[in-house]
Amino acid sequence: MENKTALVGAVCWAALFGFTLQGLSQSSASCTPPDEMKAKLQGAPTVDAYNDLGVWFAKQEKYNCAANAFGSSLQLDTNQPNVKKVIFMFGVSLYFTGETRDAIASLQQAEQLGYREIKIHVILASALDSIHSTIEAEKEWRATLDMDPEYTQALDALSDDLIGTGDYPGVIDLLERPRLLGQRTPKQSINLGLAYAKTDKLDEAVRVLRDGLNTTPGSLELANQLAGVLRQLGRNEEAGTVVQLTQSNAGIAK
Repeated sequence: MENKTALVGAVCWAALFGFTLQGLSQSSASCTPPDEMKAKLQGAPTVDAYNDLGVWFAKQEKYNCAANAFGSSLQLDTNQPNVKKVIFMFGVSLYFTGETRDAIASLQQAEQLGYREIKIHVILASALDSIHSTIEAEKEWRATLDMDPEYTQALDALSDDLIGTGDYPGVIDLLERPRLLGQRTPKQSINLGLAYAKTDKLDEAVRVLRDGLNTTPGSLELANQLAGVLRQLGRNEEAGTVVQLTQSNAGIAK
């Protein structure tokens, strides 16, 4: 029953947005299929023809056209063997056309149907973050990290979300756990340093920020944050030196 409800929902979206190949072709000449696919799209196209077309348009980064093709496929047959992947690709195409909320609905249905590729969690989390659904986004970033604990985008974004909700111990737990990759991104160093500073562990904040600055010596954001913590510790001269050296390094990098 749940699967049937999800599939009906996908078809309703396709109808709502008018995603038919004929309708989109009339509104945008750029959605013209490639010559080698035109024959398959004549008469009564199959779901495979629509899906192949959607993939082709996606590779061309014509996501409105891809959404049309995948939407047409879903309208044609909601019982096709790989329907959860088609719903996923439909959702991704919607996301890249800026239809964020409808993309989220589609991606969540694909997830409910059992689609488990890491990309669904990454794109769904990014979409949820963009509409400030932070708690839901956190769940998707954690699902990403369950599949790949080193996924940089997930570590950056999840630590951002935790900072935003004031969960500083959560940031420390996330970014201090043992990892295969030794170096943090500047974003991770900044967030971890801030988390330590907000929990009155200023020496730990200095350690993290200095390590980050050693990895990315031209980062003025890291330098300014480190200087701020050093000033809190009364080390004003050292703070000034950090900023001056970083400005010099940034100038060399340019």
